[in-house]
Amino acid sequence: MATPPEEQREPTVGPCGQSHNDSMDDFLCEMPYLNISRSQNLNISGSQNLNISGSQNLNISGPLNQSPFKPGSQCSKSLDPGKHAQPEHDIHRVNPFVHKLAWDDPIDKFKTAILTVVLLPFRVVLILVCLVIAWALANIGLFGLSKDDLRTKPLTGWRRKLRVVTAHVVRLLFVFGSFNYIRYKGERASPKEAPVICVAPHTAFFDSVCVVLFGPSAVVAKYETASLPFFGKLIDYAQPIYVCREDPHSRQSTIREIIQRANSTEDWPQILIFPEGTCTNRTSLIQFKPGAFYPGVPIQPVLMRYPNEVDTVTWTWEGPSAIQLLWRTLTKFHTFCEIEFLPVYYPSEAEKADPKLYARNVRDLMAQALNIPISDYTFDDCKLMTYVKNINLPYASAIADIEKLRRLAGSAPEIETQVTWDTPELTDDNRYVTLPQFTKTFCLIENHEATAALFEIFVKPGRPNMIDLKEYLLMTLFLNSLNKPKLDFVTNLFNLYGKYGAVTRTKLYDALKYVVKISPEEVDVLFVEADTNCNGEIGMEHFQRALRKHPTLTMKLLTMNDPNKLRLQ
Repeated sequence: MATPPEEQREPTVGPCGQSHNDSMDDFLCEMPYLNISRSQNLNISGSQNLNISGSQNLNISGPLNQSPFKPGSQCSKSLDPGKHAQPEHDIHRVNPFVHKLAWDDPIDKFKTAILTVVLLPFRVVLILVCLVIAWALANIGLFGLSKDDLRTKPLTGWRRKLRVVTAHVVRLLFVFGSFNYIRYKGERASPKEAPVICVAPHTAFFDSVCVVLFGPSAVVAKYETASLPFFGKLIDYAQPIYVCREDPHSRQSTIREIIQRANSTEDWPQILIFPEGTCTNRTSLIQFKPGAFYPGVPIQPVLMRYPNEVDTVTWTWEGPSAIQLLWRTLTKFHTFCEIEFLPVYYPSEAEKADPKLYARNVRDLMAQALNIPISDYTFDDCKLMTYVKNINLPYASAIADIEKLRRLAGSAPEIETQVTWDTPELTDDNRYVTLPQFTKTFCLIENHEATAALFEIFVKPGRPNMIDLKEYLLMTLFLNSLNKPKLDFVTNLFNLYGKYGAVTRTKLYDALKYVVKISPEEVDVLFVEADTNCNGEIGMEHFQRALRKHPTLTMKLLTMNDPNKLRLQ
């Protein structure tokens, strides 16, 4: 990347004029309509018309490379700061899915090295011994019981007593793992008082000590965990509520089972949930998933803290691996852990009728007790970051921040697309902009904290007061393409990377590598077929014609850009 010019230039891109009151012609973006018949004919109507017959002949008609904007159009409307702006205290800029493990103390390094040789091997052996013993006890306790027995009635008699013994063995496992003692605050409620225990913040796999300490408690677990070596039997013995992701009625079945256990006269173990759904760095409480709040039963909030000088337990999306955390934790003499039981939360009638309200209010209460803020991050943000990382897009760890700050700053997807379509080519002369230029280009709210924070994400040390528009547009075009056909993203990338929408062989690969699994060699073949004029550049029209010979690639480009898939197909 070239160094930006020293003097500031007004960018040649940008739909905004001096006034935000200029109007823009109405436009219509028609999404393709997909119809697949038994004769394997594929018809897509709208702005894109594709026809795939059984003989694999592909016919593409309709101008895919037609901008929905009139060239030179201005911002469609004046942005009302009151409509877009949000209170500054709602902006929590610390990413809860990122954790940095500091290790700059030479004494700590020396101690870790010594204990790795002297202490770690013995601890690993003792942990494995405890795990095998607990697994054997669980097998004995489960002998003769079917899955239906575990689901419909609680364990009694010797099986229940043996389960308590098994829990003590697993607790001993945590002792050998440096959790020598755990400090408690408050009083734990009985299963009849609070059928559900809500634990937050969810930090790491070490949080599973709660399951052991509370009875053991039943957890809501994925059905696949039952087949895990060793741990599957231990989870089964706790009589969990399994969720099958393939079953579309799974959530309703889970809710019914929680209600049945909560209202049963039998002695079921408490149900333990981690409502955040993923691990965070404890800087804030992210949104609670409402699933466990649907039954509307009383819940006991439980807080977990790890007040250690060096945090070796936090396991987040970006940060130390599980092996690194285990190593650092097992080479400590003691890992501090605190568990605080808050009073049982009895839902109001309004909360019973609105599980999301119930979840929000419980989260607010727990955040206040923890003295940390709440944030609007969700488990879906974590999946989005994973998807961005897997497809090798930049700014993976910041993608959730980019999405949220754009919304707070008053960003409009149509303006971002218009900038891409109206700019003949982004070069070193016009791709670098300052904060005022950035704000004006995308019609963002001036002098707003979110606008400045969004700009700061793309600032690099070599150019502290400027950002690269091409980088920003790549990420925003990607976000705008989510849950839309991947071909939409490719079409916009043609305009972002090319000159007047025409791309070279290298840029064609750059436009395709984020949406499908494809090699440079395959792109070379596609480019040669498309470059009928042999001028080294192809437009979208040439690309469409070349796709006629590649129905499999066409089908992939017509699938939705879905982050839930996590990986490219």
